[in-house]
Order: sequence, then structure tokens, then C-alpha cells
Amino acid sequence: MSVRMGRRECLKHCAGLAATGLAAAGAGHESAAAEISDTGLNVYFGDLHNHNSVGYGLGSPERAFEIARSHLDFFCFTPHAYHDTSEQIHTMKLWTGFEQITRDRWPDVLELNREYHDPGTFVTFPGYERHSSSVGHYHIVFPGGDPPLEYFTELRDFQDHALAHGAIIIPHHPGYVEGASGAESRFWDTRISPLLDMFSEHGNAECDTAPFDYIRHSMGPRVTRHTMQAFLAAGHRFGIVASTDDHLGFPGAYGEGKAVVLAPELTREAVFDALKNRRCYGVSGDRIVLDFRVNGRLMGEETAFTRRRSIRADVTGWDAIDRVEVLKNNRVIHRDIPVDRDSGRGVWSRPLVLRIEYGWGPMSENQIPLDRIPGIFDWDLDVTLDGARMLELQPCWQSAPLDEDRRHVISKRTGAGFSMKSYTSRQRCLFNRDTHIMALRVQGDPDSRITLGIRQPEAGQLTARLSDLLAGDQAIRVGRNAIKIHRLVPETHHTASIAFDDEDPGDTANWYYLRVAQANGQLAWSSPIWVEKKEG
Repeated sequence: MSVRMGRRECLKHCAGLAATGLAAAGAGHESAAAEISDTGLNVYFGDLHNHNSVGYGLGSPERAFEIARSHLDFFCFTPHAYHDTSEQIHTMKLWTGFEQITRDRWPDVLELNREYHDPGTFVTFPGYERHSSSVGHYHIVFPGGDPPLEYFTELRDFQDHALAHGAIIIPHHPGYVEGASGAESRFWDTRISPLLDMFSEHGNAECDTAPFDYIRHSMGPRVTRHTMQAFLAAGHRFGIVASTDDHLGFPGAYGEGKAVVLAPELTREAVFDALKNRRCYGVSGDRIVLDFRVNGRLMGEETAFTRRRSIRADVTGWDAIDRVEVLKNNRVIHRDIPVDRDSGRGVWSRPLVLRIEYGWGPMSENQIPLDRIPGIFDWDLDVTLDGARMLELQPCWQSAPLDEDRRHVISKRTGAGFSMKSYTSRQRCLFNRDTHIMALRVQGDPDSRITLGIRQPEAGQLTARLSDLLAGDQAIRVGRNAIKIHRLVPETHHTASIAFDDEDPGDTANWYYLRVAQANGQLAWSSPIWVEKKEG
């Protein structure tokens, strides 16, 4: 889960993993923290905003905590606790009584936070969400303990409550219009709101032209004036996170956003300190690792004026990197578009990314009557490497289908592979994509092989040489479903480094941030770094 930052460290990191064990995420995942070059900081992935049946989501809170612990480093469950009564909150009027449900279950929520909190392995934070059509939606994240559940009509009182308890409150899905839950940044107090949750299942609030528009919810379109870039241009200083805001009780759902922190250890104190100090960033799905610095300063920091600024970034992704961009004052000043690089024998001395995707069940009852097929397909398979070693394992599980009893479970995990039980369906799947993915970082040679031994949903087997996968993918049908091993992605394609200098006269303060896009559409955004204007 926690991996070494940067292309220049990738070889050393993976060699260390091969010698000592396996960095992996899965049922009862093991955190494999590694130091970020010269900082003593590690990379941890989590979800700070997620819903279930405590409030008006679905699925039990116990299920949500189990899922979070199975593949995340940290988690804040944020039950719906309050909304105003504005007539402009369209569908909110359909849910009644959720505030009382949250009040009644708040002691249970606190107990789950205590039960699942395990420093060094999995960190929990208590929190909840406040709705307001006029000033926007906020979720509060407490540093720990057993905080009270308090409802406040006025945002100012809610902010005072957070300040009194050492908590932070984070505005989320800011891009909606005024009166429909868009964030009104003039009410922000950076002492207690140091972050913006700018990507979730609602969409992407970076700017009005960014991919993943606001189309999945009923509160309307994304507007320019309530985007991350607009708030930065207005002079607000905040860090960036993403979180799912998922309502199917699946924390960390793939494609719906994750928060990432740079912290010295996996404890509440260290993670919360990273959030308060903006030492964090957001990803849409894949656990892309960013190391972004300006004059040696890390993301989220501020530095005094210098005319010349040294810009450095290292990126380690989970698919071919399509572009790496540095933005200054919201304008791209540097864009690296990797071209096809060495795919010869040199690739075998470095880690490769291998993605296994499974699903593709029947589209609807119009194709096959539902009484003739299960609504959910269960998977049971082994993944075996022959002549290669698995260095890292990243599960890419989306939130659907909702099932209270089923779990994605990874077992028998070694450097030679793993076993997995999972499930797929087209029920409520994100963007109608009913597949899950297991992404592996492996080390092997051209004659190394990977074998998928499938027991469910129907028996089958797929074996491929890594040299063949370097040239293209391979797939088979599995009953009414299918499974695919994607084309291998060499280390030279899934990592990137940039280094350049920027000069500025210093008439105004400047901010810089990093934006990364992979070929599969997954994104990452660093928190900004500010350079102050020249004195005098």
C-alpha cells in the first residue's frame, strides 16, 4: 500500500520488497511503508467521506468498516447528520428521519471506530456530514476520541464546534451552483478548513473543462466559479484531497476518489497532522504516487520569494502515463507527454505492471431473462506466477454491486501469486462498467508465465508468457463473463520524472500544482505549493 516515491527509487524499492516480502492490499492487508527519498515520509491511501445505512446510504456500517480495513490505510465514516430545509434541495425531501437514525446509531459509530482502529495497520477517524444548500456540504473529521454529535443551523457555530474539538471540516463536491449545495468559499475558515475535497463520485471540481463532469447526481451542473481553480485564483490557500462520497457503503471504491497523505507513520496523530498541514493529495482511482517539490518544498507548503524556482516531480503509476503537467496560477507551464520508450530487453530488469480485469456479464434482462441468470456472479480463482515475482498488489474494486454478505477476499498471498474470491454485476455499477481489476507490479523475464486458474463462475484457465503480454493482451470467456490480462506496462512507461526551472519577477504570489493522467483515464492532483511575492 505505501510505496517508495519516484522513478529514481523504484528499482531500489522493488528490490527491497523482493528480498523481504510483499507490498500488498487485500483482505487484512499489510502496510509496507517505505521512506520517500530524503523526507522520512510515507504514502498512505484512504477515504475521508463515505456513507452507508447510518444516514441515507445503503449497507451496514459494520460492512463498510470491514471493506475499508481490507484495502485502505485510513478511513473516516461520515454519516449524514444534518441538512437545512431549503426547497431547493430537491431529492433531500425524499429522505426523512435520517438525522434521528444517525443520532441513535452514533454510539455504535464511535464503537466501530474504536474496534477497527489499529495503529500501524489501519487508522480510523470519527466524523459526520453537514448539509446546507446555501453554503455547501462539509464533513467534519475529528482527530480521535469520542466526540459528540452536534447539529448546528449556522456554519459559524459548526466551525466553532470543530475548532473547540481540534477537528477539521472539509467542503466537498464544491462545483454546484449557489442554492444547490455549491461551496461558498467566502465562508471558509482556513484554521479549520485547510483542505478541499475536489473529486468524488459526484465528479471532478478541478475546473469547468476537467474530465468527469458533474452528471451522476441530481443537484445540477458543475460551474466555473465553484471549482478548485477559481478558489485558488481568489486567493484561498488549501490542500487537495479526494474521497468517494459513495452511498453504497464501499469505502475506497475504485474510480470514485481516494485521499493520500504523506506521513512519517500510520497513526492518527501523523495522518491528521499531514491533513492539517496540507501534506496530501488526491487520486481518482489508481494509487498513483506523487513526489512534487518547488525549491525543495513539499506539496502544501509555502516558501519565500525567489526569482528562480526549481520544479521537480517523480511519478509512479499503475498504467502507462499519458501526461504529467505542472500548473502555475492555473496555467500549464510544463507538460511531459511520454513517447514510446524502450521495450527491449532492458525492460526485464525493472518492474512491470500487469492488470487482470474480470466481469463483462450480461447487460440487461433484455438480453437474458433475469430468472435464468444470477444478478451477481461469484468469482473464485488462483493467480500463479512461474519464473516471476509479485512485488505489489493493488485491488481496484468498485462499489457495485451492493451486497451485504459478499466480500472481495484475497488469500494465500505470496511473491508467487494469490487466491481471490470476488463478485461482479451490472447492478448500479459506475459508468455501466461491471468489471473489477487486480493490478500487480511484477519482476520477471520473457519466459516467465502467469496462469489464471478459474473455478467460478465457470471453470477455465488462461496462461500467458510475459513476453507475449508485452506485445498485447490476452482474454477468454468465462461462461457469460470474461477475464482479461492487459498488455504489460514497462517501468519506463508507468513512471516519469520532470525537472525544470521557472522564473518570476515576484509581483504577485504564485501557486504551483502537479496534475497526472494515465492512459486508462485515472488522475492525480497534488496540493499546491505557494511562492510568496517579492517584499517591497
